[in-house]
Amino acid sequence: MPSTGLLIALLLLPAAAFAQVRTNVARLLTSDAAEVIDAPVVGLQRTALPLFAGLSVDTSLYADALLAPNLGLRWAVAGGPHRVALGARYTHFVGASAYSSRVESREPAIQSFTPELSGPAFYAVYGLSLGPVLVQGEARYARYDSDYLAFTGAVAWNLTGAWSLIAEGGMRVKGGAKLKAAAGVRYGGEHFGMALGAAYVDLSDPALPGQDLPVLPTFDLSWSFR
Repeated sequence: MPSTGLLIALLLLPAAAFAQVRTNVARLLTSDAAEVIDAPVVGLQRTALPLFAGLSVDTSLYADALLAPNLGLRWAVAGGPHRVALGARYTHFVGASAYSSRVESREPAIQSFTPELSGPAFYAVYGLSLGPVLVQGEARYARYDSDYLAFTGAVAWNLTGAWSLIAEGGMRVKGGAKLKAAAGVRYGGEHFGMALGAAYVDLSDPALPGQDLPVLPTFDLSWSFR
């Protein structure tokens, strides 16, 4: 029989000790989350409609607003502490002329700039839910104007209630390995969701000479129709 002191200690443990990480949109900061989408959701990073047996269709409103309409198909399953998600997405970039005109007008030294951002992307995620902590790894491949391959590990800790702290780190493989990292917080409530953080992406755009943007903000808002 457990002692009275042990029983009292168990009763006094914070509720977060037994909570699980939930993001509302199956996204962390820059990577997908090993999470089943179980309700329709409208969000900046992901807007999704669940179908059946863990399948859902989704789009990124961020990319849509940047003239890159996209549509994806995602499947996820959870069994005990294990989580698996597989997804594919196709993006059709329609803003080449608009981006070209803006860059060429701002940088006279660039006579021709034609971004090619259309193509497919695929990702696979495995996660292990350890009570208030989610540990996961993601592999992502995309084919746009060139190949993109990245491996990202993440830890999400349910701090209290619906709030989670998130840390991500990995390597982007594209003509050499480059560091990827992000940190921030995400709120995954019953309906409302939000994320705020910063990501190190080692972004050096040749269309912006002399301007490196190594750190970018990550931001998300969402609403789930449960």
